[in-house]
Amino acid sequence: MKLELTDSNGPESPAVFLERCKELGLIEWRVDVNGMAVSDLACPGPLKLWLCSRDIRDLVVECAEQWATEDSPSMIEAARGMRLYPFLIEYHGRRTGFTVMIAFTEDVLSLPILNENFDGDPLTLSSVRHTISGLIRPWDELENEIDQMLGWMHSDLDGIRASQSMIESYADQLTESYETVTALHMLGREMGNIEEPAAYINQTLEMVGVTIGYDWVGFIANTDEEDSLTLVKHYQYGDQLFDGDELRREIESLLHKEPIAVSDKTAVYSAEGFFRVLDPQVMVHAVQANGKKYGWLIVGGKQGDDSYVSSHDTKTIDSIAGIFSAFLENTRLYEEQRRAFVGTVRALSGAIDAKDRYTRGHSDRVAMLSQQLALAMGYCAEDADRVRLCGILHDVGKIGVPESVLCKNGRLTDEEFEMIKLHPEIGAEMLKGLPSLQDILPGVLHHHERWDGNGYPAKLAGEDIPELGRILALADTFDAMSSNRAYRSAMSREKVLGEIARCSGTQFEPRLAEVFLTLDFSAYDEAVKDHASQDVHRDAA
Repeated sequence: MKLELTDSNGPESPAVFLERCKELGLIEWRVDVNGMAVSDLACPGPLKLWLCSRDIRDLVVECAEQWATEDSPSMIEAARGMRLYPFLIEYHGRRTGFTVMIAFTEDVLSLPILNENFDGDPLTLSSVRHTISGLIRPWDELENEIDQMLGWMHSDLDGIRASQSMIESYADQLTESYETVTALHMLGREMGNIEEPAAYINQTLEMVGVTIGYDWVGFIANTDEEDSLTLVKHYQYGDQLFDGDELRREIESLLHKEPIAVSDKTAVYSAEGFFRVLDPQVMVHAVQANGKKYGWLIVGGKQGDDSYVSSHDTKTIDSIAGIFSAFLENTRLYEEQRRAFVGTVRALSGAIDAKDRYTRGHSDRVAMLSQQLALAMGYCAEDADRVRLCGILHDVGKIGVPESVLCKNGRLTDEEFEMIKLHPEIGAEMLKGLPSLQDILPGVLHHHERWDGNGYPAKLAGEDIPELGRILALADTFDAMSSNRAYRSAMSREKVLGEIARCSGTQFEPRLAEVFLTLDFSAYDEAVKDHASQDVHRDAA
């Protein structure tokens, strides 16, 4: 008979089994494979003293030698009237010892080694004989029944243990499934963060590593296809970080090899050569959607006792990769829409610049200066980018101004100037129906307001002017003074900056003017040269 053990602390028989044997009058004694005792005897002191005597221990050792040759050790009558029922103990498939149940019949009372062991000590002998008498059962008459009963008992308890093991396995699977569902939920919830794909990718890699217990997770972006989605070439999570270029070369080489298995669209390779630190296996899953392959998710270095890829691992990777690919596809579509939107905005801006050679590039330069000033004022990159967009569109309303007025070669009459002054309102009216531009409308409408309240169209003053309008007012005026016009030549840099300093507190907000005067205008000067060269090419054409 065999006892299957899972207790990592060492061999131990099922408690219920031991309790039942005790009620039957059996004495438990646990010994190793050599028959040497590894547990104390739960019986009265005098009886324990006799059972631990050299004569009895030698008998148990002899029995153990016989049991060692048997697949299923059987009962041995070690001495007349003393029966030993062995139960094999295994730990992780390795035989570690025996739980021996000792039973007595009446014959044991006349056993020489019992009487001889207490020769000269009749009082102790009497105590031992009395104790044994209380344990004696008619084992001869019930031998077959006892054997069968113990077998049944042990089989039942073994089945219970197996059931408990199965329950524990199911519990582990439920835990893994819960963690997987939680990971999928979190990744699904964050899918809206399409403006920052790098953050989502890194979160996905970490989620994979933590959820299925792997030391390293990587994503290698596919750079072979020209696409509107721009990604960093590689992303990694884990303690082991590889050189990016070398990693890409090794992955490309790995993909040309035959995988040892493919499960749930995940290819499994042996972790050899470059990937040997991820021993024993590496998983590779292609991340793709709508015919576009965005890259490969690579996972290796499994943690825990079982270091080989399981079906749970591949199914989890397949599920996460599905959400991951959907996110990248949404990000690509968003980027395409964003670029189309920016292209439309630039087309609107270009339509204004195309009317007058003297204002070509004006909107782009105002946008550049406005963004630069916003960043210098502490704006985050995203908000500064919205300022730039406002700069591109700030003069869109000039589409509604007659070209004869807009391109007049000379000073404007009062009536013509009033027509020009309508362009902020025209522009705001044109853009107000576009939800994605609502936040920049104040800049478009109020970029000609003055700090002292003498601007247009609403004659707002001080902080009543939206800050976006105050920023654009500086950039717009700087470029206007720095550019050639039909009625005058561009002013020198020194004079332009002097005018801005002089008008601080009247036309411009002092705080913004002070920061503006500290900006580096080298990028602006390059833009001026670039726009000038474009004019030369147009004129030549």
